Amino acid sequence: MSRELAGLIRMGKSAVSEAECLRAERHLLEALAGGAKYPDIHYTLGLIDHQRGKYRRAVERFGQAVSLNPDYTEALLSLSITLNDMGRYDEARDAYDRAAEILSRKGGSPGENLFRGRIANLHKELGELYLALGQHDDAIREFRLALFVAPGYPDLRVRLVTALREAGRTDEARNEVDAFLAEIPGNAAALIQKGILHYLAGEKARALRAWEEALYKDPLNKIVQVYLNTLDRENPPG
Repeated sequence: MSRELAGLIRMGKSAVSEAECLRAERHLLEALAGGAKYPDIHYTLGLIDHQRGKYRRAVERFGQAVSLNPDYTEALLSLSITLNDMGRYDEARDAYDRAAEILSRKGGSPGENLFRGRIANLHKELGELYLALGQHDDAIREFRLALFVAPGYPDLRVRLVTALREAGRTDEARNEVDAFLAEIPGNAAALIQKGILHYLAGEKARALRAWEEALYKDPLNKIVQVYLNTLDRENPPG
């Protein structure tokens, strides 16, 4: 693979992580046009197509990824989810079973928790794409689906709170973060979100307490330090 093609692929995958889908798609298609034949390019393009509701093309992309790498379990699970969304349940089950066989072959029994984690991560990836595009209801749906599959993943709860907040559904966001902190007291990421919600409501003293607790739990967290500095500038001493 040439350096130029490697750069295009890296740029494309970076753009998806930032959820700038149009830019990502352009870079990845350029890589394909330049002769790159890598399954993760098709897989990433499939995720973009899925979030746009272009399920038929997403199925093709995931299928191309699997044809290039028959053991690509993430692509098979994404294919299963997309086929299920299309109502093609027998095909969805077949893709799921193929992924199960691969995981079993590679490491013994794959275990339900491993499958749940992978499927939850796929829903999370879609949720991140929707969130960055401002499609908040779709993002909330994907994060809830991820939590339904894997309720024990704290980062999913935090992303759901973020999506609810950005959608303007602040009461739901508050309820969600409070319930989360009741189950896992002291989670720094949740405390940061709680502080943001208080700050946006004009409750700066409560925001300060939440962010100070977050910093205590995670002293190296640069984001929470930025929030605390913002409060300091707004409320200078004396």
